[in-house]
Amino acid sequence: MFVAVGMQVVAVLVLALLAGLFFDWSSAGFLILGGIAAIIPNGLFALRLASHRGKSAESYPAVFFLGEFGKIGLTAALLALIAKSVESISWLPLLIGLIAALQAPLFALMVVRNAESPQGDDPPGSNDPAGHATSKH
Repeated sequence: MFVAVGMQVVAVLVLALLAGLFFDWSSAGFLILGGIAAIIPNGLFALRLASHRGKSAESYPAVFFLGEFGKIGLTAALLALIAKSVESISWLPLLIGLIAALQAPLFALMVVRNAESPQGDDPPGSNDPAGHATSKH
């Protein structure tokens, strides 16, 4: 889960840097604000799930779903706070930052999955170069 938060931070910062270089730095600031609205709740959710490790498996679904609802609520509250406290918001970069931060965990799943699978190890039932089915028991 912390890999996902790290990828959110990296994605938002890279986009903000590109927006600052190619457009203007105020757009970069709004990109960061939009990303923060997703990164903070996701980081708190990751901490909550990490603190629940080692406890009964039966309670995990409740912790997970309550955490998800809390994450959504906190994201909405942060967006409302930004909308209320910042004058003349540039909504497009703000929403791009939010969307980028929300989509970054999808790439984290691929990174973690690729890191866990050993290189050169064929999955059970795969074919060898001669075309014969192999299985590992």
